[in-house]
Amino acid sequence: MKLLLAIMSPWVFVSYVSAMEVYAFRNGCAFGDYENEAKTLKSLGYTGISQVKKGGEDLAERIAVYERHGLKVLSIYLNVEDTPIKRETVKPFAGKKALIELTVRKRTPQTIDAVTKTVEMASKMGIKVALYPHHGFAVATMPQAMAIIEEVQHPNLGVMFNLCHFLRGENVEHLETTLEKAGDRLFAISTNGADIDGKNWTQLIQPLDQGSFPQERLFKKLKALGFPGPVGIQCYGVKGDKQKNLQRSMEAWKKVIADY
Repeated sequence: MKLLLAIMSPWVFVSYVSAMEVYAFRNGCAFGDYENEAKTLKSLGYTGISQVKKGGEDLAERIAVYERHGLKVLSIYLNVEDTPIKRETVKPFAGKKALIELTVRKRTPQTIDAVTKTVEMASKMGIKVALYPHHGFAVATMPQAMAIIEEVQHPNLGVMFNLCHFLRGENVEHLETTLEKAGDRLFAISTNGADIDGKNWTQLIQPLDQGSFPQERLFKKLKALGFPGPVGIQCYGVKGDKQKNLQRSMEAWKKVIADY
């Protein structure tokens, strides 16, 4: 499999060139309206929010609020099977170097065509598309995502590495080689505290300061690969006060990034 840097669009090399950017997943943010949401994340030190679910006018409103506070809305979380994502859904991201996190819950005969058309549409607006391997879905693993990337053969299509889903469905001993194989198609990652031998989401998704998985192992490899970011903090199902959870994760993040 040849994924040549030479064919990548120019902004891949210059995006996220500031200090490693860290975003809070939307599922960890329940702070009222978008104004309070943005204020809270800014006070905690996050670059912004990722994996929002609503597009169109709602997305435009959220982006406007976040930009007023000097923050970013990084990505939208969408599913594709036999129908391409609609342009109107992601249009507010045009020119903002944003990301579509794309799941494939079920694979149909039309899936590859739908992914290809989504990628081509997004490319014209300067939006990257990253397949999001999700345990239990048709694309559940990094190798399954990479197979679709190889089949589509478009430089605007990459993959997002998600620690919790990787630990749930793949062999942790293959972590480094998995990241190596993703290469320049690794567009983003998400991480969180996790037990390295966890069997359920309670064990596999915790605040970043908890769990037995050594975050330094992940970031040591990312550093060796020259991965510049972005990074999302997964918060799905984490119990307790959301603001305190995000504060703890940010404090843990600062310790991780200090040696990155």
